[in-house]
Amino acid sequence: MPVYLHPREPLPSQRRIYEGYPSLVGSAWGFAHETATHTIRLMLSGLFDRFPNLTLILGHLAEGLPLMLPRLEHRLHMQREGEGLGNAKKPVSHYFSHNFYLTTAGHFHTKGLLDSISEIGVDRVLFSADYPYESMATASNWFDEALISENDREKIGRGNALRLFGLK
Repeated sequence: MPVYLHPREPLPSQRRIYEGYPSLVGSAWGFAHETATHTIRLMLSGLFDRFPNLTLILGHLAEGLPLMLPRLEHRLHMQREGEGLGNAKKPVSHYFSHNFYLTTAGHFHTKGLLDSISEIGVDRVLFSADYPYESMATASNWFDEALISENDREKIGRGNALRLFGLK
């Protein structure tokens, strides 16, 4: 079974970058920043080399990682002749596309969805609303109207979850 890596507010000792901007600590920014950083650290730690079948789910269209991972991977290879890769044996894009699923939870933006699909593939995207923090109606209406193919809508809305969780 997969593990859902859910955001939380940064620990008080880690909030210096948010000083003077308390509204950024939570879901508006801090959740994504902290969770994405933790996810990258897991990828670079060698965890997925030791446990290649480990599967993590990230919400909120993977906290911005689909957009940032190509640059991260490029810069890691450039830094100190590849030493930026830490203990990882493969590129971060490999781990992202083999060990992760993402959900639409709380991120109802079709361009973001399309970018996420282009990085991870439609078979690793799951519909989610982020209830009770977001409205089920908002999430459902956006998803029903998103400019994606009906085949992709079926996979994201139902099929991928059935396969991932072994449901009938």
